[in-house]
Amino acid sequence: MKDHIKKKQSCFSKILLIWRKKNNFDSLYQWRNSKSRYKVLLSEVLLKKTTRKQVAAEWSSITRNFKSFEEIREADLRKLKKVLKPLGLENTRSKHLKQLSKKIISEFSGKVPGTKKDLLSLPGVGPYTANAVLCFAFDHDVSMLDVNILRVLKRVFSVDAKNSRERTGKMLWEFAESLPPKGRGREFNYAILDFAGEVCTARSPKCGSCPMRKICDYVQL
Repeated sequence: MKDHIKKKQSCFSKILLIWRKKNNFDSLYQWRNSKSRYKVLLSEVLLKKTTRKQVAAEWSSITRNFKSFEEIREADLRKLKKVLKPLGLENTRSKHLKQLSKKIISEFSGKVPGTKKDLLSLPGVGPYTANAVLCFAFDHDVSMLDVNILRVLKRVFSVDAKNSRERTGKMLWEFAESLPPKGRGREFNYAILDFAGEVCTARSPKCGSCPMRKICDYVQL
């Protein structure tokens, strides 16, 4: 059984990377074209409870007004709220960014740390965001696990996900960590995020044209 799962995991990763070659959305999301620690972490903060398209529409304005965590820390709170307002949740988001900036400057000399332990010590940074920074800013072959990625894994592999708390479960994280091919974690994670958003959607998934349909448990029901 274990060999069967490993073979299926390998097949899943290969299919996903092939799909990405034909469906690369990086040009739509400017933050993907940078390994700047600041921009990677900033994008992950902004993407919480906000769509990628919304963040993409405001990205140039935000990064033009605030070029570093130092500038966010020193910024007038009213200006920060105004710039973030198109994304919504500007009150909560601006306070979070202020707290985050102060911590990074006071404890890490203004640089986003490169270890999971240090990243998790930052305000509002959980396992998903920490791994996203490690992957996209530091090229670590780590995986991420959010509601969208979990949906894909649940459907393809029949991963049990009865409630949201399981997203932080050790077994689920271990399963996810086994998926990114060595040296291709960045590609893999962007691929699965896009695949979840474009094909394996929450509502009306495109099973008929899905490249995973031959190995997916969900489509075989």
